[in-house]
Amino acid sequence: MRPVLLAMMIATTTPVAAQTTNFDAVAAAPNSHQVLMEDDSIRVLRVKVAPGATEPVHDHRWPSVMYFEQPQPITYIMYKLVDGRLVETERMDAPALEVSQTIRAEPEGLHAVLNRGSAPFLAVRFEFKNGDSSKAR
Repeated sequence: MRPVLLAMMIATTTPVAAQTTNFDAVAAAPNSHQVLMEDDSIRVLRVKVAPGATEPVHDHRWPSVMYFEQPQPITYIMYKLVDGRLVETERMDAPALEVSQTIRAEPEGLHAVLNRGSAPFLAVRFEFKNGDSSKAR
């Protein structure tokens, strides 16, 4: 049931339309999103959020697969832009997933993750620029 909760939280955020502000995860939250590899088809990110930290607001424009190396309990915080300003719309607490749990995710709108755990939250995110994560194995 727990993976379903996190997957539902990720899948229900609305992708953000192009704006003047760059909310791409690597640009907006570089301390928590490190590019491990990137080409024309895929971008692989190391996601790391320190215990007690909240990453900056960002989005993910492509479908992805996430592999959780060191899951922690998190609060998933959703935002929207209102007259050019970020407005928090919802918070959802989720327990830690299982180590090595892997989930698919649709593009994600504006959000941030608060790590409520006692260790760093670590995951690897495979973003599919062609929009098709169904071929991931």
